[in-house]
Amino acid sequence: MKKRFNSFKDDSSLEKLNKELVWTSNRKQKQKQRLLEAIDQLEQSESVKPEKDIFFKKQNRPLRNIVYCGIALVILSGAFVSSAFVSPAMAQVVSKIPYLGQIFKKESVGTEIINTLRKKGYKIDSLGQTYYGGKKQIEISVDGSEKYFKRVKDDINKITKDILEARNYDSYKVKITWYDPVQYEYKPDPRQEKYDKINQEIDAELKKRNYHVLDASIAGFDSDARVALEVLDTEKHIEDIKQVISDVLVKNNEGKKPIKVYKINLKKQEQEGRWGNILDDVGEDLLGKEEYHVKMVGYSVHPEPQVFIYTSLSYSEENKEFANELEGIIDEFLQTDDMKVKIKGDPYKIIIYAKGKKKLN
Repeated sequence: MKKRFNSFKDDSSLEKLNKELVWTSNRKQKQKQRLLEAIDQLEQSESVKPEKDIFFKKQNRPLRNIVYCGIALVILSGAFVSSAFVSPAMAQVVSKIPYLGQIFKKESVGTEIINTLRKKGYKIDSLGQTYYGGKKQIEISVDGSEKYFKRVKDDINKITKDILEARNYDSYKVKITWYDPVQYEYKPDPRQEKYDKINQEIDAELKKRNYHVLDASIAGFDSDARVALEVLDTEKHIEDIKQVISDVLVKNNEGKKPIKVYKINLKKQEQEGRWGNILDDVGEDLLGKEEYHVKMVGYSVHPEPQVFIYTSLSYSEENKEFANELEGIIDEFLQTDDMKVKIKGDPYKIIIYAKGKKKLN
């Protein structure tokens, strides 16, 4: 999947995802909505204990970091959301992982595909990569008329598969779709227009009182609508700020909406962005090859950076040995000069899981 948005909150949130994803056309608006709905459903359908909440609670694992590589069909024409992942089946496979030392010598597979197709003159609207439930797919959306789409579809499919084959990436399925402008015509929601005006009024009132917030805006609709208030984690006037927001809501007959406070740690925000990119570098080859039995990867920067690798391996002594060797290989890569520049001296841990989230290393 492709990227990029990164920021720290003391809880996972769709509000930040909504803002930080880059949506560059009307068609992207509908894709954005599908992504946000999918994440929302995932959040609502899962519940885990706090100490194991590596999927859904930001402090121990960023939900969005998992979701990025698990759900989103991401648009390459604006931003490319890449993800990292890893997972061979036997310890001896470790000796067959030369990719780590070569990662800086080539562009990502998605970038190579879309650039190649466009250089050949094909009308490509976007390219996305999805990883969900261990299923990996590259979807290419073709612009132009339906007649044009039918004429070039097979050629685009072949070029894409040739690029994947050249990299020995055998875990992807390829899907070629037609971008129908009518289907993706964006129609503004009148409720959003109203909320935009309220958001502007909230901003004006806060500035009038010299309250400095990172953001305060209504997110969602109907019963799910709430105000997402982002402040620095050093902010001392949160209750006063909430009162200003509440007064504006009442004035606009929206007084029942809850106010969700997100305390932003700027150091962690910057750190999280770096580690998201670090995982992109780690995962390119492993993600593409079936032999590694890829499942999912995530990371957290709380309290310090941790890389979470979820494999489809069973819990056994043999696989524990493999996990320890794999940890060593990843660590060796992270100690290269190129990666040290990104890591900036951060202490980190690499945690590898078997099925059922049993720790292997």
